[in-house]
Amino acid sequence: FHCDEKMLTYDAAVVLEKIVDGLKQRKLPGAGENGPVCIDLPLVAKLEISFKEKSKPGESKKKLSIEIAWKEGDDVGLE
Repeated sequence: FHCDEKMLTYDAAVVLEKIVDGLKQRKLPGAGENGPVCIDLPLVAKLEISFKEKSKPGESKKKLSIEIAWKEGDDVGLE
């Protein structure tokens, strides 16, 4: 599944809260092309958060990125 749409920041927070709830349960529900899907999450994953800002005269762009990544079978150790 994929989310790439403009919305109120409050609504974005609601979406992120649903993701947080799924992370806590190690199951992430969502909607796929063929209907509902549920991704089983590992015990250990890599979290990357970045904030970028680009400024031009009269214009600025800001971006907050949150990425959670893991490899299958990599459940051991917090390295």
